[in-house]
Amino acid sequence: MVTISHGTDNHDRANLAMTFVVSMINEDIDVALVLMVEGAELARQGIADTIRGRNMTPAAELFPLIIEAKIPIYVCSPCAKTMGVTEKNIIAGAKIVTAPTAIADMADREVVNF
Repeated sequence: MVTISHGTDNHDRANLAMTFVVSMINEDIDVALVLMVEGAELARQGIADTIRGRNMTPAAELFPLIIEAKIPIYVCSPCAKTMGVTEKNIIAGAKIVTAPTAIADMADREVVNF
């Protein structure tokens, strides 16, 4: 499981996290994604397209691969509210969840935090 806690506040961390997730998908690793704190804003349509880490493949090229892979994408409920993510503007395949839902999926996984 990869947790992303940065978005437009830190392009390098957010973009690097997406690079890791895509690499895991390409290696057929069973991966899930949790977007929390500032990272929750990545669940709002169009935001990931604005992320450009230094010396990395732009998130605009990576995030569609994550969505297409249909991995679980959990968005922290209070974080979503803070970052303006709603059921009307959330990316395809993402779910706004409370902590118990994300924690239940974390239980059998190694967790990498960005």
